[in-house]
Amino acid sequence: MQCWICASPASGTCRFCGRGVCRDDAKNHVFVLEVYPADGTLYGLAVEDALYCGVCKPKAEPVRMDFLEGTDPGQSKK
Repeated sequence: MQCWICASPASGTCRFCGRGVCRDDAKNHVFVLEVYPADGTLYGLAVEDALYCGVCKPKAEPVRMDFLEGTDPGQSKK
């Protein structure tokens, strides 16, 4: 795989979009692995330095997934 930025051999992939990145072009970004409730409070398990390409734009706020509500996993919604 080649780096998306400079086309040299990639050392890893962006955690957010999957683009290949080399060591020179790689950046770090916070990634939330999981959110879970405990004692009436939401806690998050996060990684501070996940591999990031610097090209994609991870959203700062949650994105609504209304299209997933009430659907059967085996059927597509029309």
